[in-house]
Amino acid sequence: MGRYTPRRRRVVRQRGARANRGRPVGRGRVLAFGALTLAVLALAGYYLWPVVKPLGAGSPGAVTVQLSMNGFDPPRIVPKVGEPITLRLVNKDTPFHTDGGGWHQLGIDEFSIDLMVPPEKTREFTFTPTRSGNFEMYCDTCCGGRESPTMQGRLIVAS
Repeated sequence: MGRYTPRRRRVVRQRGARANRGRPVGRGRVLAFGALTLAVLALAGYYLWPVVKPLGAGSPGAVTVQLSMNGFDPPRIVPKVGEPITLRLVNKDTPFHTDGGGWHQLGIDEFSIDLMVPPEKTREFTFTPTRSGNFEMYCDTCCGGRESPTMQGRLIVAS
């Protein structure tokens, strides 16, 4: 009887995910994958970050009022009768806001003010209060509208 010799198996090269099983991956591939991952994360962060663009120079002495789903910040503005005041309205919401498409409004009925501010934009306007009193500011565009307690503020005009 002859000696038993095992048959050699024919090795078939595999392609794809199973091809490198048990073998180290090249350093170049690891670096390329890492760079690609960082690029994708940077782009996602850029497009998903809720950004309010820098205001730039703007008007000196303007009162900045931030508008968002949380309401007005600051919730009270105190100008004087007969003195012009510039309000810089900054809308912090994005166009992806489901209620109102991210738009906000500043309404003050007693002074016929009805301003709309697009998402992630800034708008300035100047007006002169003609009488003293405590007046309601509101946004009737989103988040429950004028009746929502978060979408209200006060304009307190001092004599």
